[in-house]
Amino acid sequence: MIVPYQDYTELVLKAQKDLDYRLNVVDRGADYTITAIHGGGIDPLTSELAVAIAGEEYNLYDFRGIRPQGNEELRIPAHRFDEMRLRQLLRHSRLALSVLGVEGTEEVVHLGGRNRRLVRILRQRLTEAGFVVRGPLGPGAAHDPTRFVNWPAEGGVQLELTRALRQKMVTGPLADFLWEDAQRWNELFGAFTVVVRGALMEYQAQMRADLGVALRRFEETTPKVRKALGLEPDERDNGGSSPGLKGHT
Repeated sequence: MIVPYQDYTELVLKAQKDLDYRLNVVDRGADYTITAIHGGGIDPLTSELAVAIAGEEYNLYDFRGIRPQGNEELRIPAHRFDEMRLRQLLRHSRLALSVLGVEGTEEVVHLGGRNRRLVRILRQRLTEAGFVVRGPLGPGAAHDPTRFVNWPAEGGVQLELTRALRQKMVTGPLADFLWEDAQRWNELFGAFTVVVRGALMEYQAQMRADLGVALRRFEETTPKVRKALGLEPDERDNGGSSPGLKGHT
């Protein structure tokens, strides 16, 4: 039985970069960051999905196991994944989205995370698109504020795709790194990517609308507050003239 490394420090000490694993970090200065911490041979197709979702707009953190075999050893548990570049990227992100893989013979997307609004949007849009959506496999863990996906100011969302669903997204088996060939990605892969990107755009639009409402309320309330505090000029002062000079020339 292969025992995974317990943290990134152990991985760096025992594995070799570009031989055992590959790390791709793209900081676009965006508010949102898409991650795949179990990509490559660890959970096949999660890296490719994360890259497609990130597109040219969002930040990307992509960790891939690239061993011919034995990539399970590189599966640092999500609740123990804490790497310097990831922490720095999420420090200036407002939201994170983590793409993970889980075992399962049913074609299911498991959703969880601290950002309940985006979870609701994703659940609705994915369901409308024909995907089977369920809660996270570990509800408490998915919403744990110490888990990296929940570090940003607005929290994050954890997408866990079963192996059966990921297999259905490609032609041929999820083996021998064949899934890395974009020619093997089918319409289901594209549909999932489009739905998730659309949900992110919808979430962003809602947040902007909420901000607009808050600003309008602030603008409407501020004059009343200023008047109550005596900061507004009294209209009886005739535009600010000294009361002691009224009626004199």
